[in-house]
Amino acid sequence: MTPAPKSLFNIKTLLEIILVLMIMITVKSVSDYFGINGAGSIGIWSGIIVASIIMKRPKEKWRNYGLILPKGIRDWAINIGLALLAVIVVFLVMGFVLDPILSHYGLEKPADVADRFQFFLGKPVYFILYLVTVVWIGAALGEELLMRGFLLNRLSDFFGKNKLGWFVSLVIHSTFFGILHSYQGLAGIITTAFIALIFGTMYLISKKRLLPVILAHMIINTISLTAFYLTGGAVN
Repeated sequence: MTPAPKSLFNIKTLLEIILVLMIMITVKSVSDYFGINGAGSIGIWSGIIVASIIMKRPKEKWRNYGLILPKGIRDWAINIGLALLAVIVVFLVMGFVLDPILSHYGLEKPADVADRFQFFLGKPVYFILYLVTVVWIGAALGEELLMRGFLLNRLSDFFGKNKLGWFVSLVIHSTFFGILHSYQGLAGIITTAFIALIFGTMYLISKKRLLPVILAHMIINTISLTAFYLTGGAVN
């Protein structure tokens, strides 16, 4: 017997998306309440654990979403090149489009946004530990796995794997990613939403490879956090 075709707007897919996101938000909120550093990363990895459990039933693996190491020098060069391209695009959009527009309308990040990073200033060991655990593993790897890997693909399962479905999925996942950074104010929401849109587009252009966006995310966050550390918090 031929299996029934997968219907658009599958309620099961929607419930899986909601469950993973609710777990992530709840864990992050609880961690924030208790003042735990890296609350966002803890929430992200809680969502990844739940997503991994959900993926076991259809026997899916993270490699299905693009978590694959390159094979050979040429493949590595392509992945690194795509990552650098994403970094350049982000900085160009930020510097020549978003920043001028946000400044024109007087939209700035709240002054206390960087307060959460004050604890490692002047403490190189704390800085390196935070960089590796929270920035690289928590944000770069974790957010790309959950946002670009799981969420973007699950949304396309729901809206349809056609051009319109992918476009809607890109917009929704980017908007949600921006809202997750609401502590940065409206300017932060807009900025991170556009970065998610760029990363999501690069993910699809690269034939759903996660490594380029993971590396790009890692490079951008490392540059910004290192600048913050080296200037004693003057740059944020």
